[in-house]
Amino acid sequence: MRAGILCLAVVAVAAGCGAKKHAASSEPPASAKASPAAALHFGPPDSKPSAPLHTLPGLQPPAVKVEVPANGVAPGYVFVAEKGGAKRPGGPAILDDRGRVLWYHQVPKGLEATDFRMQMYKGKPVLTWWQGKIAVAGFGQGEYEVYDGSYRQIATVKAGDGLEGDLHEFQLTPRGTAFISIYKEIPGDLSRVGGPKRSWINDSLVQEVDVATGKVVWQWDALDHVPLSESVMANEEPAQHASKRRAFDYFHVNSVGDGPNGTVLISARNTSAIYLVRRDGSIVWRLGGKKSDFGPKKAVTFFFQHDARYHADGTLTLFDNGGIPRKEPVSRPLVLRLDQSAKRASIVRTYPTKIASPFEGNLELLPDGGAFVGWGGVRRVTEYAPDLKVRFQLLLPYGDTYRGYRLPWAGDPSGKPLAAVAGGRVYASWNGKLAIARWRVVSGGKTVATAAWSGLETSIALPAGARNVSVEALDAQGRTLGTSDPASS
Repeated sequence: MRAGILCLAVVAVAAGCGAKKHAASSEPPASAKASPAAALHFGPPDSKPSAPLHTLPGLQPPAVKVEVPANGVAPGYVFVAEKGGAKRPGGPAILDDRGRVLWYHQVPKGLEATDFRMQMYKGKPVLTWWQGKIAVAGFGQGEYEVYDGSYRQIATVKAGDGLEGDLHEFQLTPRGTAFISIYKEIPGDLSRVGGPKRSWINDSLVQEVDVATGKVVWQWDALDHVPLSESVMANEEPAQHASKRRAFDYFHVNSVGDGPNGTVLISARNTSAIYLVRRDGSIVWRLGGKKSDFGPKKAVTFFFQHDARYHADGTLTLFDNGGIPRKEPVSRPLVLRLDQSAKRASIVRTYPTKIASPFEGNLELLPDGGAFVGWGGVRRVTEYAPDLKVRFQLLLPYGDTYRGYRLPWAGDPSGKPLAAVAGGRVYASWNGKLAIARWRVVSGGKTVATAAWSGLETSIALPAGARNVSVEALDAQGRTLGTSDPASS
């Protein structure tokens, strides 16, 4: 991502979450006034991507920096999907607690990936992410990938009715379906919200799609149920000067998931509200925004939020961005408790930080009572202990990850490890193999070198005279997990 001052300088360009910062755009609405750069914590300038790999030519996995070393973290691995942009590679990556890459999948040039995580499909863990192109306005046009435990593609999910799947949501359900978000530009009358009578609206749709068949089993259209007047940008510049070139993005759906009793929970950035929706499309209640059904105001005032999730214990989590335009000094990962009968909300927990994220972000509650936060437009992820102390934090080299997670994973790739020899060194890799502790280098039936596993590709010095070497992946007990084909210089 670009330096904070540039992000602020371009707030008048677009209104979208996940906007392509290399294209000089960001999420804030076009009416946003630039705040002093010092008020926002965007992080240091972009660093260079990692060097290309010898064993996996063409791949450039992210070289992340651990800012707070892991201390008592929850079990599992770190999941990020770094956006690359027009000139840099990007894709989903699984990292260990030292920031080393265990598995990396670089998306094709010109495409980007978001929302990489482990989910359950048909009772088995799978890897999922969105992949496609990101419009300057901050929504995506692409499809959704599902990979199995051997890192093989088992499904590609597309939006129905000839529409394009958006980057914000790909939420699998226990029913073998997935909730996805969609943006659709349509002509519309904006005269009631201060805009042209003949103009264009960027409508938000939600579809529930059967993963196996691609059939749309449910659809919800924001314009059918939420008036334009609920937008925080009604009667503001984005509505007043909307056109076909820049449609009025009044709703901006950014998360979808199951609610209680068969309902669906939908978050909309540009109304600063969360909606609980029945299957017939009607709204059960609104939380936040202009027409909140819950109070008090202190508990339900949040701005441009992302990642709203309903939990079985009656709590609701969200990532309260707080801007831009900056309405709160910092972003708040937030846990609320809802009293449905009294229509009252109470703040259960927030997480201390100095980070103000302009867009994107998520909050994941961990099994041990801690939490994992992806800061969206600020290219960091942070893990909190149950006592709210930071027990881990890393910085991506460039771009951002939209969401970040700590999740269990036990993937096991097929095939063999790879070896390559160059410049008196042998390079060893096995993309996605999780249990490697050391590499053993063999030449002529004898061990000529060993080295600790150090990431996606490990570099090992070769003794003079070693020829036709192979590498053996060893686990922590010294057992051989696999042997590469011989490699020579």
